Amino acid sequence: MLTICEFLTTSPELAKEYTKRISFQDREIIHRYDYVKNNQFVIIEKGVGKLEFYRKRRWEFETFITEDEFAGIENLLNAKKYSCSMKYRVVGASEGSALLVNKDFFLDHMYADPLIFHTVMEHVALRHILTSHNFREKKSPLKQRVADLLLEFSILTALPTIDDQIVFPNYFSETMLTSVLRAPSHHVDAILTFLEEQQIVVREPVFKISDYSRLKRLSNLDLELLEDTTELVF
Repeated sequence: MLTICEFLTTSPELAKEYTKRISFQDREIIHRYDYVKNNQFVIIEKGVGKLEFYRKRRWEFETFITEDEFAGIENLLNAKKYSCSMKYRVVGASEGSALLVNKDFFLDHMYADPLIFHTVMEHVALRHILTSHNFREKKSPLKQRVADLLLEFSILTALPTIDDQIVFPNYFSETMLTSVLRAPSHHVDAILTFLEEQQIVVREPVFKISDYSRLKRLSNLDLELLEDTTELVF
């Protein structure tokens, strides 16, 4: 099955004109949204990117963008209905490569093929479900929210569950939880310490969910819905 990147570059001549493949390193800016000039989607081909929003004069981590996922969702909007002025950027969380794709070229391919259209809609739907959940649960107990976010990260990055354990990649950091939760770092640290004492997570030398079943019971995330989401390829 072809990935989105492979599908968009099937024709070398068109790919040369409407796409650009770039390599990136950890912490390197892959893409910065400019609402005046923006007309691109950015698709992660290999590796992982971090989506960061500019709030209160600083960049804050929001979520991961993994292989065959994209940023540039604002290009799906009719500018007459909504003028997007948010500031965001995509930064490398690991080494990898990405494909910058002209907006109209991407949309033409999306509309021309039902499978790529479904893939894009699935991506948007999953992100909408998670965003809605996080907004709805923002005043829930912090212990639940930490559990929600740990499970959400594992789902978005398609981490395998082996013997009821999930090992997180080295680009994951506990400060990412603090950023997404908008919570004081010492409060988040206290929750993680509790989870570690209960042998639900391990924090060193690498972060690991050591008891996935118990962590799920602390979360209010609808995992039956999310775990049925297939890989974004066709």
